Amino acid sequence: MSQTTKLTYVVSPNDFINAGNVSEDLKLKLSEMNIDAEIIRRVTLAVYETELNMIIHANGGIIEAEIMPELLRIEAADNGPGIADVDKAMEPGFTTVSPDSEIRTRGMGTGHGFSNIRKCTDSFEVETELGLGTTLKFEINLI
Repeated sequence: MSQTTKLTYVVSPNDFINAGNVSEDLKLKLSEMNIDAEIIRRVTLAVYETELNMIIHANGGIIEAEIMPELLRIEAADNGPGIADVDKAMEPGFTTVSPDSEIRTRGMGTGHGFSNIRKCTDSFEVETELGLGTTLKFEINLI
């Protein structure tokens, strides 16, 4: 592949039935490009965690993917409440989901999303403003 492919996905709030559709679509596209399985695993995990965060915390949003021959770039923007303390949100296990929430009974909202995304990506950035939403930007090298 010598060109750039741009894809846009809409993630709906509280749509647990379709959680994983974006990561699965990217997994298939990268498999078709014969990308290494370990890189695909990292992409799938990072994008899935991003989808879940948008579904659980952020009233949904838009994920834009840019697939280049050597790089995957993701920008995920939501209109959620924003993040009051990004450093705290990066800590494994920190969550704003209450322990008795239905989300927790599903095994989600355990506070590992950002730390998992950061582990799987080659660059990771969070832009947030309280009341206006959050944008995640990350890249994963494909070679």
